[in-house]
Amino acid sequence: MSANLARLNAAIVAHEQLETKFSTFKDQAEKKFQFLYNENKLLKAENLHLKLQQKDADERLRRIEAQVGIEYIEAGDGADIENDEGEKVDDGGQQSSANVKAEKDDQQRASDDALKSKIFRDLVGESFKALLGVQKLDAQHLPGYPMGIGEGTDHWPKDPATGKNLTRFDWRVGRHDDSVNTAGLQKVADRVRLVGPQMGDAAKGIISAILPGQIEKNVRTKYMRMAGEYRKADKKRKRADEEDDLGDDVEITDGGLDRAHMNSRVQSKLDARKRKRGSNECDSKWQDPKYDSAFILNAMSDDEDDLEQRPGEARTFLTMEPEWRSFELSALFAAVDEVKDPRPDQAKLAKLRRRSAEQKMGPPPLARTLATRVRSWMVKADFLMENTDWFDSGRVAHSGEAWGDDEAKELVKDRKGKGKATDSGTAKKVIVRKRNAVGEASTSMIETVQHKIGEILQGIDDADMLFN
Repeated sequence: MSANLARLNAAIVAHEQLETKFSTFKDQAEKKFQFLYNENKLLKAENLHLKLQQKDADERLRRIEAQVGIEYIEAGDGADIENDEGEKVDDGGQQSSANVKAEKDDQQRASDDALKSKIFRDLVGESFKALLGVQKLDAQHLPGYPMGIGEGTDHWPKDPATGKNLTRFDWRVGRHDDSVNTAGLQKVADRVRLVGPQMGDAAKGIISAILPGQIEKNVRTKYMRMAGEYRKADKKRKRADEEDDLGDDVEITDGGLDRAHMNSRVQSKLDARKRKRGSNECDSKWQDPKYDSAFILNAMSDDEDDLEQRPGEARTFLTMEPEWRSFELSALFAAVDEVKDPRPDQAKLAKLRRRSAEQKMGPPPLARTLATRVRSWMVKADFLMENTDWFDSGRVAHSGEAWGDDEAKELVKDRKGKGKATDSGTAKKVIVRKRNAVGEASTSMIETVQHKIGEILQGIDDADMLFN
């Protein structure tokens, strides 16, 4: 019996030793994985930072070239080139500076006169009207962008006469170079070039006198004026009461509804998620207080009218996830939505919703108060890097210490919405300034990841020691 007991004790000791070794190996493997994961994340952040710096540098160079009128001339080494007057050009490909400047000035004056002519201005206006399918270009007649509807689908707006797709712009974006609008603006410029010469010799001469790139620039300027008028008209449609139970924010949404009306549609969805998150069936991970900030109306997906709904069917809403939403926020809502509603009677009252395969474009909603503002952990990192003004404009707030981020601060603005710091009695004075759109957000992410790697290494000077 004693021999068997000794063997049993030995087996127990060996098992415990094995468990200890396994636990050690598991911890080491986890540390290696976390190091490699964050090292990869750091490389991606640094790469994106370099790309943004390069983009910023290229944009500055283009502006300088446009301002000073630089034009590149291809010429072979030592080649003799003649200009239109038969004059010799030096082997660098340039005429004498006096002749070049005089010629440039004449071309610029002719181009400016052509752009100011009534014929050209009318041609640009008519091109916008034809491509949009409208009779007037005032704010009341400008059509909004059909969010959630692909341009290749049957629901995309079409010209009733030709059946061809009409052009649509996202007027609320406010940036003429936004990817949604770039193709449409180029269509307008192309139409001006195509139709102008067909209108007679006068129009043909005007188009030919305009310098390269100036038609596109004029079209973009026209778009920015129309977009400004469109946004002003939207503001006039805001509800008078901005302090009602639906929230402080009455920003007009892309679907044409004001923010308060849109919020009323998703209020039941928010309430249901709060109930489910508080249920015992919900994973405790998602009940961590750091996720509390996600359960606000501005973080919910908007519910649009479902254009595919047929007459006689129960009313349904089309839910489109915003393109800026982070993976963490998507995972949180997906997990909570899977939980059974502890209030079945309330669940039965909820409207039917159909999830769209397309994402909704545009920035996070504006928020007048910190409590209703989307936090940075809810937004994709690359979106924050490219749109650091969201922190200053009241769309996004820092996540706080629970997320290893700066503490969120209340933005105080004057009644006109301008970045003026005033003393509210409850918030610190804040001077709102335009941040460097390239450096600040990307540098902050790099520093955060570097700090995380430092915690993993715990003072180890050489990371290779983790793998020895």
